[in-house]
Amino acid sequence: MTKYIITLSDEKAAPSFLKLIKNVNFIKEVVELSDDKPLTDEDWIKPGRPATDEEFEKMISEMEKEEKEGAGMVAEEAREYVTKQINEWRKK
Repeated sequence: MTKYIITLSDEKAAPSFLKLIKNVNFIKEVVELSDDKPLTDEDWIKPGRPATDEEFEKMISEMEKEEKEGAGMVAEEAREYVTKQINEWRKK
């Protein structure tokens, strides 16, 4: 199965395009995507979609909460931790 994301330049053409594409017998499913809502847990890996301001704010507040709880790491600590894990993995 192959998936495509199609961007239409004219919103007025969308209804006729959808009507056409839904009638093609080898097309399994047509799903309209909306840029207005944040990604779900299942959608987070979709490439090419910029994060919304709300998503940035949520990420920042979660990071600040982790920092207060002592759960987060600065970039240098994360780099050292990952490097150590990779080196241990390579030894195996």
